[in-house]
Amino acid sequence: MTSSTPQLSELRTRPTAALVRAAVIGGGALALALLLGRPEIILAGLPMLIWALVALARRLQRGEERTVVDPTQRVNRCSIEEGGTAAVTVRTSPGTLTAATLPMPRAADVAPRHGSLAGDGEVRLRVTAHRWGRIRVGPMHVLVADALGAYRAQRTLPRAEVQVVPASTVLDAPVEVPTPVGVSGVHLSRRRGDGTALSEVRAFRPGDRLHRINWRVTSRTGELHTNATFTEQDTDVLIVTDTIADVAPAPWVEADAPTSLDMTVRATSAIARHYLTAGDRVSVFDIGHLIGAVPPGSGPRQLRVLTAALSRAGRDDGAFRAPRRLRTVRPGTLTVVCTPLLSKDTITQIGVLVSHGADVIVVDTLPPSIGDVSVLRGTPMRVDGQVSDRFWPEAWAMRRLLRGRTVRELREAGVPVTTWEGPSSLAPVLLSLATARSAPRMRRS
Repeated sequence: MTSSTPQLSELRTRPTAALVRAAVIGGGALALALLLGRPEIILAGLPMLIWALVALARRLQRGEERTVVDPTQRVNRCSIEEGGTAAVTVRTSPGTLTAATLPMPRAADVAPRHGSLAGDGEVRLRVTAHRWGRIRVGPMHVLVADALGAYRAQRTLPRAEVQVVPASTVLDAPVEVPTPVGVSGVHLSRRRGDGTALSEVRAFRPGDRLHRINWRVTSRTGELHTNATFTEQDTDVLIVTDTIADVAPAPWVEADAPTSLDMTVRATSAIARHYLTAGDRVSVFDIGHLIGAVPPGSGPRQLRVLTAALSRAGRDDGAFRAPRRLRTVRPGTLTVVCTPLLSKDTITQIGVLVSHGADVIVVDTLPPSIGDVSVLRGTPMRVDGQVSDRFWPEAWAMRRLLRGRTVRELREAGVPVTTWEGPSSLAPVLLSLATARSAPRMRRS
């Protein structure tokens, strides 16, 4: 997909200071030579006068008496992934010196390094995004001049937006879910039916399919036996995102360290891609107001819709809005809550989901540097060579201790809590849930 600015009617050019100086000096030398009767004075201004006349003649020959070709801007990609690159091209006409200057966007690099480049009729700058979201490219300042630098014009092109979707991380986790609730899919259910996983070998009954007859057991026992299988189902996967607050990492870590919102968005993208690839229905519910709700769907189209919704989330909107509440959820729905576990509304929502019968997993997206007491070492923390009188590291350390109580209570209630550390974060939790589902259960009398 490409985007470009509409071509304007004309772009007026003006003489440069160099042309004015050359004309004044050349004309003045000619006038002095005539007035004083000294032809040698002409030699002082003759080169500049010739240069000015050549520039004027070249301009008349090219038909640029007043205007030149108006510059156009084109972005080759309107949507890229984290770490991807989009090229911004500015074109005029061959033989025209074109210089473009692009302001440095946030969370992105520009090549050339300082965002300025000149060329013959075409300039191409590259923007490399480091974080998801929307990158505002521009406004771009374009300077157009002829090859001799005698006439020039300038134009400010409107800015364009490039959507940066979260990186396509492949989740290193099994696709098993605790409670499949659909009618077809890849997850083994407890219900027997048409499938590929063997449940048992039993005696043949009226209505059984003939192609499922187990001829080895039949020949050994002398009676017809058939293979019974577990049916395969899909499931509903609900991803609940907590975007109420964006918690920045500690100031003493790397500048590109992810915030809680970065970890939430990347975890949501990876989980959705993982289960959409398995054929499940995935939806997103945002407790905050940055991402918005994504209705359930499946397949590649749902993945495009979801990643587009994630990339449209704004970082700069600091207005406080009342948190949303999810009223109902289908029993057995696999629900993954991505949250830093700092908001009371989010913790209450987790309790509501558990009470409705959902299989809830909590993904902790609080930056690990927040509340890290190992950096204190019994002395006040110094940031940029100064000691803050607000004691933020100590305050966050106490807040993390209080938050640890919430994590412990959730785990005691049967809700697993795992820290997001990349693609392999959910593997132990999903494996334990799958093991618990297949474990024998004691029958109550």
